[in-house]
Amino acid sequence: MAAPWWWRYAIPNLVTCVSLLAGLLAISSAIAGDYHDSAWLILLSVLLDKLDGTAARVLKGSSRFGLQMDSLTDVIVFGVAPAVLVLAGLTGEKPMLAASTIWWPELRYTAYIGAFWYVIAAALRLAKFNVVSEDYGKEYFFGIPTTICGAFVASFILVALRYPWLRSYLQLLPVAMLALGFLMVSRVPLPKLKAARTIPGNIWVFGNVAAVYTCGLARLCPEYLLIVAIGYMVIGSVVTMARGVKAPVLPRPGEEVAAGGAMAAGGAMAAQESDHEGEREPLVKTM
Repeated sequence: MAAPWWWRYAIPNLVTCVSLLAGLLAISSAIAGDYHDSAWLILLSVLLDKLDGTAARVLKGSSRFGLQMDSLTDVIVFGVAPAVLVLAGLTGEKPMLAASTIWWPELRYTAYIGAFWYVIAAALRLAKFNVVSEDYGKEYFFGIPTTICGAFVASFILVALRYPWLRSYLQLLPVAMLALGFLMVSRVPLPKLKAARTIPGNIWVFGNVAAVYTCGLARLCPEYLLIVAIGYMVIGSVVTMARGVKAPVLPRPGEEVAAGGAMAAGGAMAAQESDHEGEREPLVKTM
């Protein structure tokens, strides 16, 4: 007896639902003052974010429903959850910082501004790619993905909480979230994670992917996860810009994406843009 057709679609969406559950638990943990658990749950969602795309591609279970489900999940998991974590940690009843270590008197106000803008920027980015997803490209991100931004916030908090001499730098989180918000909605190019053309390159890529999953699942070495997030953002975007890759001009309603930019730089821009490390096929469950 043949297996029912719907299981190919149910499995990727089930992974997305588990990611959403982790995000909701991260929010509740942050409100309760359990900042370590909250940050690790966000990082768990980062790992699941790769798996749902891989499952959709392998099982050929992509759908427009999955696209919308994934976008809504990402707004909560990589937009709202990090913002709540920062707000709870800096302004809540169980602050991450002792009052005697605060050297920024307007911390409370900047925390709200940074967190609110971060969520708005995440929503704007995801809404943008839901609109232009069929035209916008496959090889590059344009703007820093919400997934990487959420990973940075969570791993930075874990590292700062681990080392007392770093804890006071948590006061910089509102400024960092303001910057991350602008990077999310920017046109900064960033290469997508994919297989390299050489054996040493593949060893490097897949070795780091394996290390990230090991550290994330075992809750080990947040320092390494922070270094990977920063290195990917900074080195990836700088190298890509140095190669001359530019974002295509976004179309007006009824127009197509203009040729040039990343197309001229050799990117295959006919397929859709994903906001994940893993790519999915055109018209599939992305973002």
